[in-house]
Amino acid sequence: PLEIALIPRGLRFRVELLHAEARGYVAENFGAPMRLPELGPIGANALANARDFLAPVAAYEDIEGDFALIAKFQGRLWSAAIDHSPLDVVAWHGNDVPCKYDLAR
Repeated sequence: PLEIALIPRGLRFRVELLHAEARGYVAENFGAPMRLPELGPIGANALANARDFLAPVAAYEDIEGDFALIAKFQGRLWSAAIDHSPLDVVAWHGNDVPCKYDLAR
């Protein structure tokens, strides 16, 4: 509750629920990519500190088998069969990482 997840465009991810029920809201940006504003009197992150944005530890799956890669393109979902896990990324680079932010902070 009161947390948001920020997932960069084009990033592969999987959602695993901790409980049988879950609620949420998805907002998708169809316009120009979002970017940090110029540094100003309150800083690039407004009133939030960089330490308040929690990024996961990069992990990967080196698994072969039958997987489906589902991607969204031009407002439609597409599926492709692949012979390995789509989660085979070893590390994050720069600011292009998923993160969560606690809105109560």
